[in-house]
Amino acid sequence: MPKKKKPLTKLEKAEHRAKTMVANEKKRNDAEKQKRYEQCLEMKLLKGHPPELAEKMAKELIYNQQEV
Repeated sequence: MPKKKKPLTKLEKAEHRAKTMVANEKKRNDAEKQKRYEQCLEMKLLKGHPPELAEKMAKELIYNQQEV
């Protein structure tokens, strides 16, 4: 017979749920930043900037922003 797991306490359940929420929030923020970077890069290229410079400017704008 397989071993039965010890049931989690309320605190353990809450901690597990909180870890999952933090991981999901980080994943969502990373996806949003990537999307904004791609859109910014596309706009820089449409405005006529060289690709290398456009990538550098887009990275600087999106990834080096301070959260307020």
